[in-house]
Amino acid sequence: MLKATGLVEAEIDPAFDPGGNYRLAQAALVVCITEDGHAEIASMRSRKRAGKETRAASKQSPPPKPKGPDALAYLRSIEGASFPLRVENHDEINCIEALKQAGFVDATISPALTWKDSTEPRELAIVRRITPLGRAQLKRQR
Repeated sequence: MLKATGLVEAEIDPAFDPGGNYRLAQAALVVCITEDGHAEIASMRSRKRAGKETRAASKQSPPPKPKGPDALAYLRSIEGASFPLRVENHDEINCIEALKQAGFVDATISPALTWKDSTEPRELAIVRRITPLGRAQLKRQR
């Protein structure tokens, strides 16, 4: 859908079933985010920030603490990993998303899709590297 709307340039491998009908594609490679894609991301981020500010003004109690591992603890745990690092655990993917948004890791996170070998939707994250900003954060924590 992102390719069809012009938000990304991508190569998508079509998936056929034995009867010759199309199914959900199982593989895609995003080449780049287009200018329209970057504009949409900026728009979504500004709407999200505005929504958070509105909710924060209307709430007096602190938000509940998220379940699962702490993102910075997770960053420490992958410090010596061989990259690219493939991650399928949902809690770890949540950490990777937070670290990616902070600029601490260079990663790609797929949406939850049903894979060929499963009936349950699963996510996949590929961490390509810890960024220089992430390495600096690790040094500050020591």
